[in-house]
Amino acid sequence: MSDMIEKVGKDLEKIALEVVTLESGDIPAMGNVMNGLCALEVNCREIEQPTFLDLNLALKSYLEKLILAETDDLNPLEEGIERLQAMYRAISHQEPFKGENTPILEKLGYHFEEDGGIENGGGTVTETAETESKSQGEPVEVLSEEDREILGDFVIESVENLGTIEVSLIDLEQDPSDVETINAIFRPFHTIKGVSGFLNLGKINKLAHSAENLLDKARNGEIRIEGVIIDIILESVDMLKRMIEGVQEGLENGAPLDSGVDITPLVERIAGMNARSEQVGEKPLGEILVEKGAVKPDDLKVGLEKQKEEPHRKIGEILVEEKKTESKEVISALRDQKKFSNRHVDLQVKVDTKKLDSLIDLTGELVINQAMLRQNQWVLSANDQKLYHNLNQLNQITSGLQKTAMSLRMVPIKSTFQKMIRLVRDLAKNSGKDVALEMSGEDTEIDRNVVDELYEPMVHMIRNAVDHGLETPEEREKDGKEKKGTIHLTAYHRGGNINIEIRDDGRGLDRETIVEKARANGLISENDKLSDTELYNLIFQPGFSTAKKVTDVSGRGVGMDVVKKAIEKLRGRVEITSVRGKGSTFVISLPLTLAIIEGMVVRVGLERYIIPALAILESFRPDEKQYSTVEGKGELILSRDRLIPLIRLDRIFGINGDSGNPWDGLVVAVEYDGEQRCLLLDELLGKEEVVIKSLGESLKHTKGIAGGAIMGDGRVGLILDISGVFEIAQIH
Repeated sequence: MSDMIEKVGKDLEKIALEVVTLESGDIPAMGNVMNGLCALEVNCREIEQPTFLDLNLALKSYLEKLILAETDDLNPLEEGIERLQAMYRAISHQEPFKGENTPILEKLGYHFEEDGGIENGGGTVTETAETESKSQGEPVEVLSEEDREILGDFVIESVENLGTIEVSLIDLEQDPSDVETINAIFRPFHTIKGVSGFLNLGKINKLAHSAENLLDKARNGEIRIEGVIIDIILESVDMLKRMIEGVQEGLENGAPLDSGVDITPLVERIAGMNARSEQVGEKPLGEILVEKGAVKPDDLKVGLEKQKEEPHRKIGEILVEEKKTESKEVISALRDQKKFSNRHVDLQVKVDTKKLDSLIDLTGELVINQAMLRQNQWVLSANDQKLYHNLNQLNQITSGLQKTAMSLRMVPIKSTFQKMIRLVRDLAKNSGKDVALEMSGEDTEIDRNVVDELYEPMVHMIRNAVDHGLETPEEREKDGKEKKGTIHLTAYHRGGNINIEIRDDGRGLDRETIVEKARANGLISENDKLSDTELYNLIFQPGFSTAKKVTDVSGRGVGMDVVKKAIEKLRGRVEITSVRGKGSTFVISLPLTLAIIEGMVVRVGLERYIIPALAILESFRPDEKQYSTVEGKGELILSRDRLIPLIRLDRIFGINGDSGNPWDGLVVAVEYDGEQRCLLLDELLGKEEVVIKSLGESLKHTKGIAGGAIMGDGRVGLILDISGVFEIAQIH
């Protein structure tokens, strides 16, 4: 029996070699493959492998169609041979084959009967009970740790690949002729198809394979990229996401890996799309030469006829020898062909995020200890130039290490921005509006953790921009605007922070409507006079909405308060500007990283605090004339012709400060949510970047304190939470 199995392997190897070099229409070569399959069939019956035999028979039947020119698609034949090789490897190692043959048998033109048999013409091939039982949703055995790890990697890789597909599809919709973009979409589908087949994830494999076939036709110039093609591929992406999420849930909960999604209707639609696809001609070398004007159509026709007589010769070689074109034109056309497949990919190394976070934490500890060493009294009192030289070198190395370590956590905001492309497309389609999204600064880098937290607030803001901000095409035309509305999404660095700007050219915020709604909700009184900033900030109140009707997109009054809370959690702020009839601009300002904060170190009594630099407007020593009190409003400081309420940090934190009178100390003007306050303190100690430390479970909810930092002398400085400080001051 082992000799017969070895003979099967040799036969299969010869067939595979023939198929790899097989070209459509090459009848002699197809005859060789048919002879090989017939010989293989005889040996298959000897080794008693019904499933192997079934596939062999299906391949013979499909090859007959190729010979009779009923089809010219060689892909199913190649895939079937690859599957036979995989099955043979399992047989030779005396292992059960875990793959499912149903997808490839369907591809080869076999159809399932109600009794489970496979019909093709007048004959029926029967699948074994073993193969039928191994469906995606019914694991045959408990997954080993190695299998779980492989499946986990597949989930991560697939989610990344699907994200790439979404972005590239939107690009393709803008430029359907971009060959590189088509390839960028094709490759991830091909990867998901291949790996899911190996892992016996039948549904995922089948859907990815169907989508890949559709894209292959687009890549070969057999179908024209249109909106309906984009829609069906996006729908495939969404369904694949759901199934991959099902795999993830199955791994976590020990449940079946099949999420129960029915892919049949979508697969049938894709098959129908392939059947109805419009033939627009292939893009072989000869056609490229004709399009470039390097060869006349009649000369190409003569050259192709000569190539049929001498199939070993290439068309470019024939045309040059016949002096129908020059070699440089052929080289140029060949370079155009290579654009289909050649694309530079940067090499990357994937690192466990826990290891990365550990590196960041250790680097932060090193920075703290290095600062403590520099301020050690023994070091300061030493008169050793070599020691100072070594400390300076240590300082430079530590600083460089810190920057490098922090840069490892930095990722381009591009991934978040590109998700908005799909969102805008879907929202525009649902709302009947024509919307263009313009982006800039996508390569701006930001902390990985910030990127993750930023997605949800951006989704809410984009939704509002499309649903509330932009008018319908008819309204825009009536107002003298272009029918297509535009949303600008921009990211840029400024003052050690990252700013994300969302700007639309829509109707703008309606001041009167906001005032009316705010009064109705009891947020302001009839006599309140608010600045534009204070007024616009009212839209961040929970339940506040100016929408006249609730839509599927927005209008329920939830969204902008979510935005505010999410941005505050990231220690950032949102600023709004708007011009009625011209549009609105929302600017989100965030720190570059959540691990380090830049702030002003100040002293109040014996305690030290750190005021985040993002909140600071100015610092100064007030004159006695600038100080005043107003009944009901407390102490005020006059700054830049504006009276600003004064907050005494020593009183709200219950400590003893040195400055009884404001003019004896210093004040720092800070801003939060459009409101300004002056903080009274005793001394400014300098501006520093400090590593943020958690205060622990018992103290982390302390109002007015965002965290702690270990200073150079080993003592702890408390980082102020400006919004919390404002709240405490109102109570006092």
